[in-house]
Order: sequence, then C-alpha cells, then structure tokens
Amino acid sequence: MKQHLMIALIGIALLLAAVPALRGEEAGPEALIARARAVVLSPHFSREAINGALLDVLDASLLILPRTDRTKECRSRIEEAKKPIVQGELFSEKAYGDLGLAYKSVSGGTAWKIPEELTAAGAGSKGIEQATKICAKLLDSALAAHKAGRSEESVRDLLGMVILVVTPIDAGR
Repeated sequence: MKQHLMIALIGIALLLAAVPALRGEEAGPEALIARARAVVLSPHFSREAINGALLDVLDASLLILPRTDRTKECRSRIEEAKKPIVQGELFSEKAYGDLGLAYKSVSGGTAWKIPEELTAAGAGSKGIEQATKICAKLLDSALAAHKAGRSEESVRDLLGMVILVVTPIDAGR
C-alpha cells in the first residue's frame, strides 16, 4: 500500500516538474503563431481573443527577430506598439505608426500597403472574409519563413498581419 502511494507521489512530482518545460514549449514562436491562426480562423471570436492573438504574433516576432544592432530599432518599435494593444486599444495611431516603421525596417525600406486583393473585395462581409484569408496566409508564410531560417521575412509577414488587423478596412491608408 505504501509502495503504491510512493509511486503515485513520484508520478505527480514528475508531472509537476514537467509543467514548466511544457509551458515554455507553448511560448515558442511556432505555438504563438498557431494560437493566433486559430483565433483568426475561428468563426466567432471576441475582442479580447483578437487582442491576445495580436500580442501572440508580436511576441513571436520578438522571439524570431535576431538581436543585432540593425534590428534594435525594429525591436523597440514592436515593444512600443504592444503597449496600446495590451490596454485593448486596437486602433491606436501610435501603435500603427510604430508597426509601420518596424515593418519598413524588415522589408528593405518598403512601407506597408493594404493588399490589393483586400481593396478589390471592398468593405463589408466580403472585405472581412478576404482580410481573414490574408491574415491566415501571412501567418502561414511567416511560419514557413521562420522554419526556413528567414527571420526578417518571417517578422515582416507577422507585422504585416498585425498592421492589417489594426487598420480599419475603410481607412484606405
């Protein structure tokens, strides 16, 4: 009887010891991107879920972005852009500006533009449906680029996805 209890306690201890390792695994870029993709493709989601997905994507971009002098400004811009999103401000001009500058720094100086396929879809439900497809495509592309070792390309796609979400469709920026 005591032996069974001891085995059970050892099993529980091993399980508890594995929890931090499992939690760390979930915080990797692949898991963060997958979690965000699940929210984007969900037919019903809350504003909080979208905020969480955007923060996951920005966290993934910070994990993927190499730590070099050249990327220091981009990293700083991403961290600044996170602040309003953490507070629930999806359409913050400050965050939009910081994200735009971060995007420019990893895209060879090219500014972000609303994808043509989105402008062709127009506003309304078709525009939302197309934006959802584009977001999923950007997340898939970012994950593939990350797995292939193309860090800046991956970060560019992740930032593009976040900018697309925080840009009102009818803004025409």
